[in-house]
Amino acid sequence: MKLIDKLNITANDVITITGGGGKTSLMFALSQELAARKLNHVMTTTAKICIADVPEPQCLIRTEMSAVIAAIAKDPQRAWLIGKERINGQKISGFSETELIDLKAAIVPLVIINEGDGSKRKPYKFYHDYEPSIPSITTKLIHVMGAEILFRKIDADTFHRPEIYYNERANTELTSHGQAIFDETVLSQTLAAFIDNKLNTTLAKNATRILFINKADGDNLTNARLMAKTGAPLFDHCLLGSLKEGWVEQVK
Repeated sequence: MKLIDKLNITANDVITITGGGGKTSLMFALSQELAARKLNHVMTTTAKICIADVPEPQCLIRTEMSAVIAAIAKDPQRAWLIGKERINGQKISGFSETELIDLKAAIVPLVIINEGDGSKRKPYKFYHDYEPSIPSITTKLIHVMGAEILFRKIDADTFHRPEIYYNERANTELTSHGQAIFDETVLSQTLAAFIDNKLNTTLAKNATRILFINKADGDNLTNARLMAKTGAPLFDHCLLGSLKEGWVEQVK
């Protein structure tokens, strides 16, 4: 797919991935490409991430960053997934921004791929005030959306925390069934609010903002192109593709 070329990833980038519909898949796809080019990198989270399908030798779980740094220094080419502690055996929690800064200073060069929030495996989510967790050292922010959300009812079958959307719009007119539809207008409003309330308050001004519309396969391709047309003007770059099928195209 040559994701790292289309995203212009350099050897010292800190990439934070937000949204839904393929964050973890994107993280591992980036890791595979970086590993193929023998670029030192680690995967991690500033939220929580499921590691059920990750090979045990790839997981580096330590309470102290100094222990993580020592292990990486011995085998910098391994595609490490680092975390602070295990949660119920299936997830890990990540490190603080201060600890990630220490890691960046100790291992040079090093790409950090960070998953900045969770979406309960849904193709998109609505945010609490404290989400997502974006380190200020982030150089590239990739916001992921699943293409199947367009023209779907805003409900728990498709969206994580749809009640947040309805609570924020309690006095707006909904459909005759009491549910809103995630159309181009809602998409535009949702992305604009995410940028104003989240990215503009946490990201460095020189950080690159990227919209990635995933699952643009089969019947979802038309929807993906409509989403890209709406979302691309709000971001520095916009890509659409299918991580499942292994292709991506740059829209902006």
